[in-house]
Amino acid sequence: MNANEVIYLDNNATTRLDEAVLAAMLPWLGEQFGNPASGHVLGRAARTAVQQSRHSVARLLAARAGQIVFTASATEANNLAISGLTAGHAACHAITTTIEHKSVAEPVRKLEETGRIRVTWLRPDPLGQIHADALAAACTADTRLVSIQAANSVIHTLNPLADLAEVCAARDILFHCDATQWVGKLPIDVDRLGIDALSFSAHKFYGPKGAGGLYLGPKALRAGIQPQILGGGQEDGLRSGTLNVPAIVGLGMASQLAIDRQETDALRTDQLAQRLFDGLNRRLSGVTLNGHPRQRLPGSLHLTLAGVDAKGLMASLPQIAISDGSACETDHDPDYVLKAIGRPAAAHHSIRCQVGRTTTPEEIERAIELLVAGVERMRAF
Repeated sequence: MNANEVIYLDNNATTRLDEAVLAAMLPWLGEQFGNPASGHVLGRAARTAVQQSRHSVARLLAARAGQIVFTASATEANNLAISGLTAGHAACHAITTTIEHKSVAEPVRKLEETGRIRVTWLRPDPLGQIHADALAAACTADTRLVSIQAANSVIHTLNPLADLAEVCAARDILFHCDATQWVGKLPIDVDRLGIDALSFSAHKFYGPKGAGGLYLGPKALRAGIQPQILGGGQEDGLRSGTLNVPAIVGLGMASQLAIDRQETDALRTDQLAQRLFDGLNRRLSGVTLNGHPRQRLPGSLHLTLAGVDAKGLMASLPQIAISDGSACETDHDPDYVLKAIGRPAAAHHSIRCQVGRTTTPEEIERAIELLVAGVERMRAF
């Protein structure tokens, strides 16, 4: 089936590259092929393009350009933040949650297993939020790092970032936030919120795959962060390796577009997602929204369909691109999030839908028809 024939409702897994982003990238995939570390004219042009993108990303985060470290992904940024900010602090204490993305949970667990850090794993409330009082109660005299996501990648619940950051600031604890699902979809101001380190990825907001980054605030830089990739000294020594100029240029253009469009996009995608939910709920019984009903990513629905096998439903509907969990979980196991909020039985009966910038009302109406028909077929057997 041609991609243009598919109703794409998996925008939290990845987004379609915006045409303006593609246009910005093309010269750097062709005639502008210089290495930004080179001193000649082509290298200087590439270096200028990288710096322009750094400024665009910084504007999106309300940060300064010198606080942005480019990486190949948010996964790499999360690993750099967690391992880099705890390096040299043997047996320090860290706090994270039981519903973090695996690119946070796995490096934390590895450091815990090797004895480098002690870890407290916070459980969310039934709507998927982590609250400041729970975080405060978990802090100890030797807590060095807190890593809590901005928005959950499965059920889409938003966390109260300002409240969490305030707890950390009052105790001089570094606060890292995996904001991969938030950045480019909702406004964020790292200074105002008090976030010390923040991870993001271009392909979640209409940029290219292969470009991400880590914001490092003054406290994180003063505390000292150790590089995890060595051998060249790029990015002020924090991330060695030749920079992916086309992808970084694409990230910069996606950031510019987000600055102008994220609030409008959020309103529009929320309206279309509500239309999808209302249409399904009106015509089907046993439809339950998981996660927070209001504090959630715009345009995002995680729905349990009683009596329906989610994987079977998706396989029967090739005309719609939906999922049953985070695309970055290679074992496709959303159970850990639903277990953590007290809904383990819902895992295999739930689907994830996210409206995007290019989704049309007509596609939503068609998706309702297809999903209703698919659910009714499965329930008939």
